[in-house]
Amino acid sequence: MQYHDAFLLKTAALETQWPVSDLPEIIFVGRSNAGKSTLINGLVNRKNLAYSGKTPGKTRLLNFFSVDNKVVFTDAPGYGYATSDRQSALAFAKLIDPYFAKRDQLKAMIIVLDARRVPSNDDIQMVEYGKESHLAIFAVCTKIDKLSRSQMLQNLKKISMTLGIQENALIPVNAEKKQGLEVVWEKIDQLIMQ
Repeated sequence: MQYHDAFLLKTAALETQWPVSDLPEIIFVGRSNAGKSTLINGLVNRKNLAYSGKTPGKTRLLNFFSVDNKVVFTDAPGYGYATSDRQSALAFAKLIDPYFAKRDQLKAMIIVLDARRVPSNDDIQMVEYGKESHLAIFAVCTKIDKLSRSQMLQNLKKISMTLGIQENALIPVNAEKKQGLEVVWEKIDQLIMQ
């Protein structure tokens, strides 16, 4: 399915600012600089829908994007940089915790991982958080263009083992060249058709 009509629905720092909607929602999470904004922009075939800042970890809000009036993508702040000090970690938790706990239309989590790196403790905790929240979890591995095929396969195996998820649950993607995006859309389509 081709999606193309995407727009910023709402930016929220507080629960009271969340958009009123019955559409299924998918939250995009990942370390700062893992390629989350590039992935969202690639999925909707837009260059600048999701903002990618020059300084990683500066986004402190949830950004809600309506896509073809069928699904809402929720872009969470990148963690890693955002959780590197106690105050930032508490602010991140204060933003994310209520969303996971109270947002009934939240159906899935796409964790965006840099295919070149072994998942961090933050990545592992985020996957556990998604499992505890009974969400469908997709792991999208970006930046595959920076690896040889053998390096990519080796890294996907490490990522799978570190996160405790099946290797075939990982989706390798090069969003800029549109490689792997159709697989991500297949997963999204299956989810929203349920």
